Order: sequence, then C-alpha cells, then structure tokens
Amino acid sequence: MAGFAHHLRLAATAGLLAGAAAAQAAADRTPLLLGDDDRLLVLAAHPSDETLPAGGLIQEALALDLPVRLCFFTMGDNNEIAALLTRRHPALAPGPLRASGQHRQNEALAAAIQLGMDAADVVFLGYPDAGTLDIWNHHWRTVAPYRSPLTRANAVPYDNALTPGSAHAGEDVLDDLIDVLRDFRPTHLVLPHPADHNVDHRALYLFARVALWNLADDGVAPQWLAAPVHFTRWPEPRRALPARPAEPPAFLATAGPWFEFALAPFQISNKLAALRRHHSQFQLAPELLQAFVRKTEIFAAPADLAFPGGRGSAETAESDDTEFRADENRLHELAQEADAWHDLAGQHEAEAAALADADNDFVQTRWTGDGQALTVAVRFRNPVAAPAQLSLRLFGYRGDVPFGDMPKIEIAATPREIRSIEDLHRRQPVESVQLVAGGADEIAVRVPYALLGRPEKILAGAWLMKKRLPIDGVPWRVLDLAGAPLPEAAAAPQPAPPVTEPPAPAPPVPMAESVVAPAAVPPPPRAAPALAPRVNLPRRSLPEKSEANEPVRW
Repeated sequence: MAGFAHHLRLAATAGLLAGAAAAQAAADRTPLLLGDDDRLLVLAAHPSDETLPAGGLIQEALALDLPVRLCFFTMGDNNEIAALLTRRHPALAPGPLRASGQHRQNEALAAAIQLGMDAADVVFLGYPDAGTLDIWNHHWRTVAPYRSPLTRANAVPYDNALTPGSAHAGEDVLDDLIDVLRDFRPTHLVLPHPADHNVDHRALYLFARVALWNLADDGVAPQWLAAPVHFTRWPEPRRALPARPAEPPAFLATAGPWFEFALAPFQISNKLAALRRHHSQFQLAPELLQAFVRKTEIFAAPADLAFPGGRGSAETAESDDTEFRADENRLHELAQEADAWHDLAGQHEAEAAALADADNDFVQTRWTGDGQALTVAVRFRNPVAAPAQLSLRLFGYRGDVPFGDMPKIEIAATPREIRSIEDLHRRQPVESVQLVAGGADEIAVRVPYALLGRPEKILAGAWLMKKRLPIDGVPWRVLDLAGAPLPEAAAAPQPAPPVTEPPAPAPPVPMAESVVAPAAVPPPPRAAPALAPRVNLPRRSLPEKSEANEPVRW
C-alpha cells in the first residue's frame, strides 16, 4: 500500500510539473490582437486548412468589420489526410478527379459562409493537389509544366480559378500569389508552417515567402503567422477539447516566437460547425479535425538564419521523430473500414519493408558561411549506408533577378562522395562544390555562393533518401545574407588546405573535418534563362467590397 501511495505521489507531482510547464509555455506566447486598420489574408493549401488553424481568428476579424480574404492554393482534389500515413503520396489510380476538386470547392465556400464571409472574398488558384512541391523543386524556366497524375492536367483546369489555364509552373504560381497579395495588401497573413509534414503546405510557405520578398518595395509587408496543421501524430488527443488551449507539436515548442488568439465560446462552436461543412474530410477523419477545436489558436513566426554578408554560423537541432511514421494502430483500424484505407495500410507496410533498417534520422544541421561559400554539415543518428544519400536543395534569391531565373541547386552526396549536382535538370560539374570529410554518420558540403547566383537569401531543404523513398527530412529554412555585399572573389570556388579545426563552434559531438575534394574548375557560365511565365492570360480582377455589394446581415 505504501508503494502504491508513493506512485500516486509521483504521478501527482509529474502532473503538476507538466501543468506548470504548459502554463509557462502559454505565458510565453504573445496575445494576437487585431486593430482598426488591419486586413487579414489566409493562404490555405487545401479546403479546410483555413478553418482548422484560423477559424476563430477569421470570425474575430469579421466581427471587427475588418477586410478578410481566403485564398486556396489547391482545390483539394487529392486526400491530404491520407498522405500523412505514407512516406510518398498515396498511390491512387490515375484518373480525372476534377469533380472531387469542384466538390471540395463547394465545401470551402459553405465553410466560409458559416464563418461569416462572403463568397466574393474567397479565391481559388486551382494548382495540383500533391504536386505543388514538385513544381517548386523542378518546374521553372524551360522545364515542361508539371502534369498531375490525378487530373491529368498540366495547367489549372478549373474555370472558376483566379487564372484558368495557368501552367503548372513556378513562374505562374508566383505570379498568382503576387497578384493576390498586391491586390489585398494584408497587414496579417496566415500561411502554413514550414515544418508541416504535407508537401503542399511546405510549397505554399516557400512560394509565399518569395512573393513577399518581391513585393517588399511595394510596401506589402504583413505580419506573417505560420500555422501548424498537418503532422503525423499531432494534435493529441484526437478529439474536441474546447476548454483546453492549443499546443504546438513538442519539437516546435521552442521554435517561436508563438502568438495565441483566444476564442470566445460562440466562436469555438461556430468553428466546429464550419469544419462540419467540409463534409468529405470530416467524414474521413472526424477525430483529427475536431482535435483543432480548442479555446485558443496558435501561430508562429520562425526566425530566419542571419548570415550578414554571407558570414556566420548556426546550428539547428532536428528533433522531429514523427515525420513519415504513421500511427500504425490507427491505420490498421481504418483499414478495416474501407478498401481505400486498406490500400494505404498496404502501401505503408511495403515502404517500411523497403527501408528495412535504413531509418536514419537527422540529429543536427550546422550552417557556416565564410563570405565566399556556405558549408552545410548534417549529422544523423546512425551511420549512412548505401544506397541512402543526402539530397540537399539550395535555391538563391536576389531582388534584381527574377526568381525563376536564379539557380536551383540539388546536391546528392554520401559521406564519401558528391554523386551529382543539378540546376533543375542541367548537370553541373561535381567539382563545383567541395565535400568535407567527417564520420560515417555525417555529410558536409561547401557550396560557393557563386554557384547559387550570389544570392541575398537562400532557401535550403534537405532529405535523406533511399532511391526515391524518403527516410527522413528537415523543414526548409531561410538564410538571410543581407548586410555587407558578398566579395567578388566568390566568383569561383578556391581550393582550401586541409583543416584540423571545424570552422564553427564545436557541436555536442565533435565533427572532424578535412577537405577531401577541392574545387579545381569553376562551373561553366549559366545559359541565359529563356522564359518568363509560360501563360499570360487576362487575369480575373479580384472583387472589392463596397456598400453597394456588401451583403446585409441581420
């Protein structure tokens, strides 16, 4: 009995400590308040992605008679919830799914009206569900537009989209987002969190950041609010808890700052009613959608990494151990309910078997800039063994060069060699970058800024891959090189002598380094980019509210 009482005391103490930690985390959040001149724009990757993170905030802005606009990146013609249960997007049979997209558009309009909006303030871009990150990675300049395996379209196929017929190409996506932002001129912008596990959420974040940079001289500089939505095992528990505040995923808790909006009771109940309007999604995963019904909504503003003049160092711990790891018990339960879920369970099992023991996880990424090049060093929990390799993407940005024309570099590397370097689909000499030697559980490369177009900013993402199957990945990050201009000496990578000390402060586990592949030949000059946006159709003007067309509500 004494032992039982001791365990009870320990449990009570643990509960008190957890409650105190939660209270402290909530106290550290900044209340999100709206003012008289504010304008709220919500960029949603799919229908329902507006209500899940911001249904209460939308209602609050409307109650204050502030302008609000919703913009949907895709029509949701695929199933983004199912995508959380597999490493690659569900292998669905090809076929025209435009009717599904139209259905989800109708649901989005119904949900918007439930929240108090007018249909005229809802914009649909209509880009391909599950294909927008592929567009971001590959489809710029002269590369053919992305063709969706689901709708079989390589351009926006919806007549009621903002620009029907726009190519599934990076320039056209960027043009649409710039038009929406410039037209509405928001003071507050809700967009996906860069760590979101869904590919379309990550792509929308990336395109939106570039669009905002392009509009900086036009005075469009909203406070951006990154909303967490789709994560494999979050939020927990999976049910409505309207008396409990929302909490970020544990691995993002310190990746703030975090803002918090407190909902009134009637806003909570109306948010649930709006979620039910997304009937196709609510029917598939009611517990997941209801888990977003809390008394607060949370938004982050993750800081960019500052590298003034291309110099500096930073270490980022990678603690998300949930990506690509489905809740297998829940998946098997769902497999008993419908053939589609059974197929997903089979795909998940096949992917897990193909990876076997190759489940290496990112532990830490170290970024070091010396004014001429960026060194990216990644450490993994386990040694990296063939055929696994690191896929590192580095996209440069300059305000005086169209983003589509800037280099978009992908580097494939192992601990022992640089396997390939590509700018979109153009091969670059492997001597263009240097491999920095380390242990079997780390990969480090030194990339000259010249190869990235001498950028002002760099968008960087990394994945550990086994052929085309992702083992693990990290969120895209922004490196801001604003400050002293980069030296002209960066025009070509220079051979470096062997080093005995790491160029940045030592991480918790020392990383021995020496240059094993010095650059010998500068990369050849890049061919002049050929294309601006592929499609230049008359753009449908966005409706403006006035007393003449504003609906009357009693």
